[in-house]
Amino acid sequence: MIFALHWWGFIEKYKKWIRPAVFENVRKIMTCRSPELGFHLYGCPGCGKLKIIPHSCKSRFCPVCGKIATDKWAQGVLNDLLDVHYHHLVLTVPWELRPIMLMNRKITFDVLFKAAIKSISDWAKMRWNMRMGIIAVLHTFGGDLKFHPHIHLIVTGGGLSIDGDKWIELDPKFLMPHSGLKKRWRYNVVKMFGKLHKKGKLRFPKSSSYLKEIKCFNGLMSKIYKYMWYAFIGASLLDPTASVQYIGRYTKRAVLAEYRITYYDEKIIRFRFKDYAQGKTSYKTLSIFSFIRRIIQHIPDKWFRMIRHAGIFSNRWKSRYMPVARKLIGQKGSDTSVKDNNSSPNWRARQIDYTGKDPLYCDRCKQPMRFIGAFFGAHYRLNMIWSVSISQRLFYKPG
Repeated sequence: MIFALHWWGFIEKYKKWIRPAVFENVRKIMTCRSPELGFHLYGCPGCGKLKIIPHSCKSRFCPVCGKIATDKWAQGVLNDLLDVHYHHLVLTVPWELRPIMLMNRKITFDVLFKAAIKSISDWAKMRWNMRMGIIAVLHTFGGDLKFHPHIHLIVTGGGLSIDGDKWIELDPKFLMPHSGLKKRWRYNVVKMFGKLHKKGKLRFPKSSSYLKEIKCFNGLMSKIYKYMWYAFIGASLLDPTASVQYIGRYTKRAVLAEYRITYYDEKIIRFRFKDYAQGKTSYKTLSIFSFIRRIIQHIPDKWFRMIRHAGIFSNRWKSRYMPVARKLIGQKGSDTSVKDNNSSPNWRARQIDYTGKDPLYCDRCKQPMRFIGAFFGAHYRLNMIWSVSISQRLFYKPG
């Protein structure tokens, strides 16, 4: 509703600053499950009643479609994981880098992924001579929707030896020293940012244009290198389900769930969020345009992968090393039968689960409806079918 009422006014004021991916995603969520995207049409062979199933937008910023995408992703990941313990890691960067990253989204986000994976992989190889399984996920926001890029990782509590002969199991109570991880993470990020600047690939906001000079940029890097960067290593997870679902919730779903909005009057909006620094629930009040601006800055560019796999989970090594790892730990192959049977339920199955009723069962004739056809795009004929279906529902009186 907020975008429907205020999006065009926002465009008029900020059009030149809006990225193509933002236009595309907002258009999707504004037309989700409407005639604009088309629909599947079903009909009852007995009474001729029509049933329209509108097409969804499949945008990760749509509250409904994002939830479905999260469930599918989480189920797929959990089906493929090894039966070993895991650790959940979080790596962040100093606030001084955030304006630069906002201006250079793709290449700096790539740096975060590469630096995080390299920090873990190099340690595993040098310390234990093994390859770990790594799932890396980029989050760009905190609870108050500010731009706060950071990396979440789920890593195996051990790994496959480089020669592939054994599975090296680490102590579940301890993965690696925090200080060592922080230093590796800091070193890799600063080094990779330096290479980008040297190649002239970084753009800077006007307020920081002086950073184009190599001396000024190196001065900033030296300053933040003195910081102790934040790195979190969670306790051992015998069941990574909760962490996978948590990470997926903030990667696949909409940035802000509607239930968190506590006040809206077409001028301002207030929402609640969990303030981890204060250890309490806090509230944020923003003007409508400020709220929209905070929301859309977290929409990723098209085709950019917010989730990546590395080590023995990577596409490069997965087919070769995962069967070996399963054999060494005594685990059967992944449950492909679950995937073949479509473990993520379709629209009809979800409706039955939520309501207890089959949406494609005619309540007049007490028989299943038949598929008539799929219609795509918006034009006069589709709007007529849509109107007929609605009229049937409005004016039909049982008995």
